[in-house]
Amino acid sequence: MRTERSDSSRGRWVLISGLLLSLVALVLYGYRYNPRVRLQMCLDNPLKYDGTEIGVGAEAKVTRLLPDGFIVKELNRTILVKGNPQNASLGDFVRMRVIFHKEGYLELKRLQVAKRRYTKIVVSIAPALLVLFLLFRTYRFDWRLFLFKEKT
Repeated sequence: MRTERSDSSRGRWVLISGLLLSLVALVLYGYRYNPRVRLQMCLDNPLKYDGTEIGVGAEAKVTRLLPDGFIVKELNRTILVKGNPQNASLGDFVRMRVIFHKEGYLELKRLQVAKRRYTKIVVSIAPALLVLFLLFRTYRFDWRLFLFKEKT
């Protein structure tokens, strides 16, 4: 009886290890061969990426509005964005498609404002915490077998 559990446990560990190795391989492949140009790459090598269209994620925060554009804080840097800020206001998080210019500014092509971003994050955490509470109230995790067992 003892060998059945150890064989099952060993097989589970082999499966988990194989899946984790596959995940790491996919992440490394994506990192090396992903053609997506990121803002940090443009800032590190402005001459190479001059005129390149890039996407700027939802971590860009509007810090100042100007007559011909606005300034965002992204990657702990402030960057000038030339274009109509549309319905963006101070403190809003924005997602943008922009053209990078070697002079250090971005030309706005498309803008999406992430309104009430923190509220959405907090609201989405509540159901996850409820599921975790219910899971650990009914089950316990057995580290030796690496599985959940019903509490007795």
